[in-house]
Amino acid sequence: MKTQDLLKKLFNEGDCLTYDWYFSARRKAEKMCEQFMLENPHSFCFVQNTKVSMPLLKHTDFQYFSNGALVIYMWPQRADEVIKKARKILALHGYVIKDIYAPQNKEEWQDYFKLLIDIHDKTKELPVKDEDLILRTFNSPAEFADYCFNGGNVLLNASKDECYNPKYRQMLALFGNGLYMVDEKYKRYDSFYGDVEVKFFEDYVCEKPMMRPIYVPQIYLQALYQRAKQYNWYISPEDAAKKLPQVKISELETIKKYTEDILQNRMCISILTPRINYRDIFLDPILTSPDYNRYVLFDDGKLILSQKYYNDKVKQKHFLEDLKRSFPYMKFTVELASDYCIDYLYQEIYKRQKSARDIYLEMMRQKAMFISEIFGVPVVLTQDAAAQFIGWKDWTEMENVTNTHARHLIAMQQDLDKRVEKNGYKNDVIYNATAYFDLLKTQNIPYENSQKLYSQLKANLAKAKRQ
Repeated sequence: MKTQDLLKKLFNEGDCLTYDWYFSARRKAEKMCEQFMLENPHSFCFVQNTKVSMPLLKHTDFQYFSNGALVIYMWPQRADEVIKKARKILALHGYVIKDIYAPQNKEEWQDYFKLLIDIHDKTKELPVKDEDLILRTFNSPAEFADYCFNGGNVLLNASKDECYNPKYRQMLALFGNGLYMVDEKYKRYDSFYGDVEVKFFEDYVCEKPMMRPIYVPQIYLQALYQRAKQYNWYISPEDAAKKLPQVKISELETIKKYTEDILQNRMCISILTPRINYRDIFLDPILTSPDYNRYVLFDDGKLILSQKYYNDKVKQKHFLEDLKRSFPYMKFTVELASDYCIDYLYQEIYKRQKSARDIYLEMMRQKAMFISEIFGVPVVLTQDAAAQFIGWKDWTEMENVTNTHARHLIAMQQDLDKRVEKNGYKNDVIYNATAYFDLLKTQNIPYENSQKLYSQLKANLAKAKRQ
């Protein structure tokens, strides 16, 4: 099949309505929102593209064009499922499927997979005109909830007809028409909180097509779940938790015995996220994240994978290739275990080894002491500065860090250490000395002391550079 001919035909006869236009217009959209929020600090807004009706987050399954053409890459055995899913989500937005372009056999699968990639690449080149971008504004969480629930839209994360872990209500909200909200603190660009759990929901938990996420303040997210209580499809977090699969007592006993055997004379080396070193940078930690990839790795190469996600040999092979880049000389001995067993293993490992949280807090204590030494001020003052520099409100808030969050923050520190080394500095405190100085000045240091501190800082910097 000549995919280039079909590609030209598709774009000549219609506009792609499902691609992620935000890729090429992110900065424009951000500037529009920044200006609005500057003038309206208590309101909320997001940008829409009038030329792209429903930009899908999961765009690799299918793409849809304005003339009714649907392109999918699944072979016939799975095509019906994808078409049914596409037809439902499109109908909710007033669209119908007129023509379907899909492989007729497994041999054509690769051609159509390439076609989907070509469509994605082609849309990256499409210009996004300023006049196509509109700002949707909301003056209150209640007004935003009106918009989301318009037309009888159902909040799937709070629906009794679905089976989603209620923990996701703290971070996201997915509606029946594909509308998808994520707490703004998980925004992907240099996110302080990371997005492992959000991405896990998108890639593993949810089978439904989702639009590109709209990042919202937590108060707006809470308003959606508060509004959902008014509908007869609503289910409470407590009742939703009861619907989740439960581990049987007999299975738990088997897991306990298995765990005791596995942990004999072994050290877990996936407590922190293994990193892939590429030239002078580390690659994205999501590639080898134990939270996202659901595994436990030990120092002798014993690798426990979640059976729920790695029965697929192709997926298992791809993950092992990534992990091998972190441990090129290690020979893995792979075993599959229940997904619950992965959680239980880490729970028991943390009783025997330091957790990611323990390691992170110790790292931050050492940093606070080092700042104290460099700047010549009491460590009680440097603790809050060390925490605030990372993104915490203060040291006390930082002490509540979870293991998942700690793994992410340690990876961010590893990335920073790489930059510091590349620029020829001894450590990141010296590298960011002026920023730390500004933070310390907020710790009620009298003016005369701050002047002395600045002089001491200059002397320490000069000494550090000589070393």
